[in-house]
Amino acid sequence: MEAIVPRSSRARSDLVGTPTFWAAIGLTLMAVVPFTFFPAWRAWLGCGVLMMWSAFFTANAVRSRRTHSTISAPVYLLAALVLMGSATNTIEVQIWMVWLLGAGIIAANISERIFGKYL
Repeated sequence: MEAIVPRSSRARSDLVGTPTFWAAIGLTLMAVVPFTFFPAWRAWLGCGVLMMWSAFFTANAVRSRRTHSTISAPVYLLAALVLMGSATNTIEVQIWMVWLLGAGIIAANISERIFGKYL
């Protein structure tokens, strides 16, 4: 039989699954409309969405010290900066940017498995 363990204060401070989390998902999905109708703004819209997720994961990392959030925040920030470089024609962004995001998220998931859910 499984013992029922009370939730820790870290679990209560985790923002994943809260209204803030769902609002960020909603804003991300709503960004599809301007992506469709304003192709010239795609890089800036993408930068805004990535900065929003970077801010969310930074807040979550500070509040709950969740490994996934601690690693995800700088990954999203780096991706936003790269996309900003693309929007200003400073650098050319190609498919490797997607791999950068994917590698960061995979690293976050693996670290959470290795080091535990929370550090």
